[in-house]
Amino acid sequence: MNNWEMNINSFQKQFNKQIKEFRNLLPNDKLILSISGGLDSITMLHLINDISLFELIIVHINHKLRKESDIEENFVKNLSKKMSIPFYSKSIYPKNRKKKQSVEEWARIERYKFLDNVCQETKARWIMTAHHANDQAETILMNISRKTGLKGLEGISKQRGNILRPLLHFTRKDIEDYAISMKYKYYQDSSNFDLRIPRNYVRNRIIQNWEIQNPSIINSITKSANYFREWREGLDHLLQYLIIENLNKSENYFEIPISSFESYPKIVRLRLIQLLINLPNNQWSKHQIKMLIQFTDKKKTGYFHQMQNGWRLLYDRNFIIGQKNNTNLIKDKVSLRLNTPVFFDNYKYELRITNQKKIMSKNYDSETIDWSKLKNRELSVRMWRDGDVFQPLGMIGHQKLSDFLINSKLSRIEKEHQSVITADNKIVWVCGRRLSNAVRVTNQTKQFATLFRELVY
Repeated sequence: MNNWEMNINSFQKQFNKQIKEFRNLLPNDKLILSISGGLDSITMLHLINDISLFELIIVHINHKLRKESDIEENFVKNLSKKMSIPFYSKSIYPKNRKKKQSVEEWARIERYKFLDNVCQETKARWIMTAHHANDQAETILMNISRKTGLKGLEGISKQRGNILRPLLHFTRKDIEDYAISMKYKYYQDSSNFDLRIPRNYVRNRIIQNWEIQNPSIINSITKSANYFREWREGLDHLLQYLIIENLNKSENYFEIPISSFESYPKIVRLRLIQLLINLPNNQWSKHQIKMLIQFTDKKKTGYFHQMQNGWRLLYDRNFIIGQKNNTNLIKDKVSLRLNTPVFFDNYKYELRITNQKKIMSKNYDSETIDWSKLKNRELSVRMWRDGDVFQPLGMIGHQKLSDFLINSKLSRIEKEHQSVITADNKIVWVCGRRLSNAVRVTNQTKQFATLFRELVY
């Protein structure tokens, strides 16, 4: 075997090794291949097709940005026909993009949207793209310029969900050398030399010159990305097991003690919130990071910060409180009937008959009442309102509910989500806080019932 054959064989073996590292990728799995017609994607197509283990589908997106776009689409279409691989394509038009959206961002969003659609239509398990090590280096340098933080230094993931990137291990030169050896046809995208596009400037003016001075710079940057990823995974692990597991939290709510939070280094505070609001894998813009830092540094009681995925943060007296908006679950009011669970805001409510007298308990989400005071009345669950009054248990007179909530030192978020149960429009329970004196159990009570609520979201 001569050197030329050895080089081809070595590249193919390395590619096969990368495929095997996708542990959940199984023989006969259906794969969507994103094929533009350029060097990288055509190389990936030939390599994955030669393995002959998977059911392949070729997807091409015509961005209509150049006069060669239609020629490249026909090239990919004919190649798929020659290889007997199903072909899907879509044309997208730059005039439809948003005014402030860059061409690169628009094209990426539309491309992945169509890939996802074909994936669902064909019931494919995976989407495979041809990003390589040079793309990784470009992305990291661009993320540095955008100040996207630690996550940005990790660059492109080899696997993200059902998206696989088997060429991420290889440099563009590795791929070019292999293509020259194999002598297969591909198209060069002329827009790659348009220096008005930031990525092209990084590629052609920064990285190419850097490679002349330091031929191993691409490998150095990609290895650094792996180190950053390992460092971040280590930090996440410690945060999860040393801090997050000890917090009062649910799927849509959490509390971080301010005394602890303010003692953490800034990077820990930021990462902790990213993990808690379920955005650990998203790259944050410099504006998003700046606004979050501003919130954590302000230390102002009652100060709100709205996050980008529906979460909001409140700087309360003793806690940083996070709550996910769930307004679609909040109705004006719901009727409450005996032995019929109802759902309101984030809770399930029930009214049950019981034979037991009230037992002293610290469970504030369950109250035993005198059933004779309620059984012939119209019961409802609703949010509290300005002007509400009730007679707190043990009090002779009535009190404004707003005053009661202030005295209870509720946070603004807790106040917004404070529900009440009414009987003929009169409050009988400030849910989870205080029962009305009007329905209390006395020595004369003969019929008992339990008002109960349980957090479900």
